[in-house]
Amino acid sequence: MPLIMRYANEISAMKAATETVQGTTLAWAVLSQNQTTGRAEVVKVTGHEEADAFVQNNPEVYYKSGPFVV
Repeated sequence: MPLIMRYANEISAMKAATETVQGTTLAWAVLSQNQTTGRAEVVKVTGHEEADAFVQNNPEVYYKSGPFVV
């Protein structure tokens, strides 16, 4: 994906994180890839800032997905 599109997607996600949509709450999931099964496993469900910090500490193991409505 071109860098500008990736940046635009990040901006859209951050904007969505700060908006309240009819009283709903948005969350992100921190996931890891299970080497045995090849499937992703949810490690934590949290807000975007905490998910970013969690992934930043070990990006080879963890990644985030979201936002989604809780």
